Amino acid sequence: MRWILFLLFPCLVICADDEIIVHVNTAQSFTHVALCWASSAQLTASYHPKDLKNILNFDLAHNGRMQVIKCQDGASLQTLSKEKNLDYLIELDLQGSCLSAALIDVHTGKAKQVKGIDITGNLAQDRCKLHQIADTLHQWVFGYPGIASSHILYTVRTRQSPSSDTWTSEVWECDYDGANKRQITHDGHLCVTPTYLYQDLGMAARNFLFVSYKVGQPKIYLCNTQSGTLKRLCYLRGNQLMPAVCSSRQMLAFISDIGGNPDLFIQSFSPEQGLIGKPRQLFTAPMSAQGTPTFSPDGKFLAFVSNKDGTARIYKISVDDPSSVTLISKRNRENSAPCWSADGTKLAYCAQTAGVRQIWIYDLHTKEEWQLTTGSTHKENPTWAADSLHLMFNSATDTTAELYLINLNQKEALQITSGPGEKRFPSWEPQLKIR
Repeated sequence: MRWILFLLFPCLVICADDEIIVHVNTAQSFTHVALCWASSAQLTASYHPKDLKNILNFDLAHNGRMQVIKCQDGASLQTLSKEKNLDYLIELDLQGSCLSAALIDVHTGKAKQVKGIDITGNLAQDRCKLHQIADTLHQWVFGYPGIASSHILYTVRTRQSPSSDTWTSEVWECDYDGANKRQITHDGHLCVTPTYLYQDLGMAARNFLFVSYKVGQPKIYLCNTQSGTLKRLCYLRGNQLMPAVCSSRQMLAFISDIGGNPDLFIQSFSPEQGLIGKPRQLFTAPMSAQGTPTFSPDGKFLAFVSNKDGTARIYKISVDDPSSVTLISKRNRENSAPCWSADGTKLAYCAQTAGVRQIWIYDLHTKEEWQLTTGSTHKENPTWAADSLHLMFNSATDTTAELYLINLNQKEALQITSGPGEKRFPSWEPQLKIR
């Protein structure tokens, strides 16, 4: 089991008054926005209205494309137009329980508005509505929605009792900012490596795969995020680990030692039918262990880990031509947990760097590797957001593990979880796809 341990633990109403002129920025520049309450706002919510503003401010400040400039509530457009480099004013208005948000071009005065948001007084529900507003504003400015409404799967590992040497881990889900966390599985055993399935257009991800040790050996299960209903997928002998599903949901990749060696397998798959036909061994090498497969967005390739050359490195393999294997990670030893970005251009992975596990990025166009994270704490298990800009990963010390948010334009990682238990194996909800 040493190879297993090594690989596992290394509703809006939108009104447009006029067209917004989008200011095109270079890759290194940010769109500057100011966020304030309108002077007419009736701030009488059942909790402090600043909570609403703070949620939206967080979403805007961490979307990787904007910088939020402080301004006073009720500030006039005329006053703000004198602010150097300011592009947009985002004005919140609250009338009773009805919230609206206006995106105003500072240079032209043209505006778009989100109206009819009913504030319930339940911050968890209202938080989701603020995330939706943030994603709509992002869509208007940049042409594609933000990631504020997305969710994260992860595991929480705890001792069965304070004095026990027995550990359990369950699958949880939270908003991308760590709020609204809830436990999904109640397995009572070790659960690891949850991963969302792509869902039909217009629907949030509802199912995910994970590995459970409830029968002793690790086996792959399908679970519903709402009901927590489990369905075992694989009945092969031995250990089955690290499931990954392509975006079409028609192919499953996983690691199995059914042949005596932990090798890479693929098998036809359907969320409704489960596994179809027999698995096909895609890659094996003498006296080596394979791990953590991840599909390219088009489903034609897999990236995975192998120590076939003496140290764990990242390789790329063709699903249709297994003889075509390419070494990806060349700069570092002891690489793990590759994750393919949704736009197909990058791989994120973990690599031992001066004695510390750090997150690295491989650019598939330039063939270059570069280090994203720094610091003395180990970082593991990177997962991409649908925008191919944001990443989530978990930290790891001898006693704690928490989830962190980072993006390629703002490289200071932000801790989003806290509290009891070790949080590991984050999986970012994928972009909605047409089946």
